[in-house]
Amino acid sequence: MRAIDKIAPRLKEGGVVRKINVDRDQKRVSVGIDYARRSIQAFGGLLYSAGAVSHSLFTEGSDIAHQGQNSRLDVGDMSFLDAETRIDWKCLGATYDLLEEVFESDDLPNLVLISCPFVLGLQVYPHVIDEHDEAKLDVYLKREMESLKEKIDAFWAKNRRRCFPYDKAGPKVVSVHSGRLSEPLRALQGQGTMVSPDGVDPEIANHMRTDWVEIISVGLERLLLGILTPFHRTAAFERDYARLDERAFPQEIKESGTIAFHYLSGLRSQPVHAETLGNSDDWKEHGGAEALDALAGDLMALTFFDHKKALPLPLWYAREAVQTVKKKGVLEFYKREALRAMQEEQVDRAWLTGWEGE
Repeated sequence: MRAIDKIAPRLKEGGVVRKINVDRDQKRVSVGIDYARRSIQAFGGLLYSAGAVSHSLFTEGSDIAHQGQNSRLDVGDMSFLDAETRIDWKCLGATYDLLEEVFESDDLPNLVLISCPFVLGLQVYPHVIDEHDEAKLDVYLKREMESLKEKIDAFWAKNRRRCFPYDKAGPKVVSVHSGRLSEPLRALQGQGTMVSPDGVDPEIANHMRTDWVEIISVGLERLLLGILTPFHRTAAFERDYARLDERAFPQEIKESGTIAFHYLSGLRSQPVHAETLGNSDDWKEHGGAEALDALAGDLMALTFFDHKKALPLPLWYAREAVQTVKKKGVLEFYKREALRAMQEEQVDRAWLTGWEGE
């Protein structure tokens, strides 16, 4: 406790956490996109369902107007060959179909919230073979992977420059996904204050290096939980993509960079990890700490309820709606009807259509 009492005030005073002004009276149009999946064993392989939902909201003060939902659903069958990874590809493909739809609109929203990371690395590649032995990769599997990669690369090559901070009037695209609360401190300790556009006191980085053993002995997450109070955010830090596998994509985002931070929106809520486009220099040129404070304020203003799983409302609605994909019934019906069709030889007759007279 003495160590925490000694270290925590220095971090707070040095700018590792920042107080956020939350203005719910501001007009906001926002879109949340989330995905879900389910699979069952059938026909010597898997039946799967992979879906995504986008939910659009207009908010001003206590007024909330739902502007609509869109969805994508893929139901099919596949072999067991790296099935879990391949179903994830289906979910990501559905997410980017909806993102493309949002950006094709004449009136872009103020915020777009997604639940998948911007940069996808080894976790989305097939794991059934050695990562360097791509010659052995199943042709169909490789085609699926390349199709997803091309779709995501093309989307960001076309739309990245239309987003904030590159376009001041563009939408702020935010990825809300799991991230370690210790990341800001590790970034400051490893790379110094240059990774943050927030103007963190350089003495904090020196303190990180000289007293690192004492700091990690206290527990990095425990330390930050002690100083990250409601309506605060951590200092933002630039993602280090240089250490990622060279096959990580999209290249457009890897090269241009992203910024991440954690924020706390209420007494009962948990810290939320948010990542957005642009590197540290991009944000310094377009408002710096104040612009990031405004973004955190947007996310908190859209979080209307204070509970453990609180999220910005458009993303929460999208997440609730897409849970339908996980419910029992759809895949079981699909399996039951397919079995019935096979038993009645409907499938065989369909295959033979047009060949009867030969």
